[in-house]
Amino acid sequence: RKKRGPAPKHGCRPTRTQALPMIGVPALARAQFCRTAPLLMLAASNPALPAVGSLHVGVVESVVTYGAFCSLEGQPGRDGLLHVSHIDPSGGRVEVAEDALAVGDRVRVRVTSVADGKISLSCRGVQQGGDAPAAWRLWTPSHVLGSPPTARTLEGLECVVLSYSRSSGAGGQAVNKLSTKCEARLCVAHSPWPDAVKARLLQLGGATRGGELLAVSDRHRTQAANRKDALEKLAALVADAWRPPKVRRQRSGLSERGKRQRRDEKRRTSEKKRGRSEGRRGLYEARRKVLVAAAALSLSVPRLGVPA
Repeated sequence: RKKRGPAPKHGCRPTRTQALPMIGVPALARAQFCRTAPLLMLAASNPALPAVGSLHVGVVESVVTYGAFCSLEGQPGRDGLLHVSHIDPSGGRVEVAEDALAVGDRVRVRVTSVADGKISLSCRGVQQGGDAPAAWRLWTPSHVLGSPPTARTLEGLECVVLSYSRSSGAGGQAVNKLSTKCEARLCVAHSPWPDAVKARLLQLGGATRGGELLAVSDRHRTQAANRKDALEKLAALVADAWRPPKVRRQRSGLSERGKRQRRDEKRRTSEKKRGRSEGRRGLYEARRKVLVAAAALSLSVPRLGVPA
């Protein structure tokens, strides 16, 4: 019987089936193969779970009261729960999942946690694509929007048209003679901004029926100064509609922590009042005993000069 050679210094001894195709391979490489082979076989039999924080396209398979179950594209056999509190991309509150999603909708989701094979999904802060519900496409993340355009940026856009006319404002002797009044007109439909910003611009009070924003200035005597002022007014209007309005959640009763603090405060107040009443009752009892004893003593001792 032939003796076996020494085991590799790094790792376990390879089996006979593993050693056959590895003749002439260094010992370190054989040891690394022995370590990684079981993991590779396990990964082949069980597809890897999606990483936490990764973005996927989810197809709504079923909608329940507390959320929706979505299957992940590119992850066969993998589905996760999109909770009702994480449905709105802007962070708003959705009371019923059926009002926001339907079976077959395609939404972009982010994996928030993976535990015991269960996947939790979220749409908060995720920009939706063109196949998402219409209400979701009107929201764009802040990092995608960037900063609102300035007056100098608006002046170089093709969707902004500047026109001049005679001014009725300050002008001295040249009043009503020079075209110093400036009118800046922004065509919202042709602007290079997301649809959400366009929708908020059209909802402003200064928008015309044709979908344009106007800013007029005739405060100054020169055309350049009025142009700068009109563009700054237009930039202020765009900045107001650039960010989505903050979603404020209506308070509905006290939280668990608030209820616990309220119970503790009521208990302390009750103990304080109970201590006061016990102290008063003790003083009253002591005084009553003294009076009873004094009355008994006065009845037992006859008064001088008074017949018993």
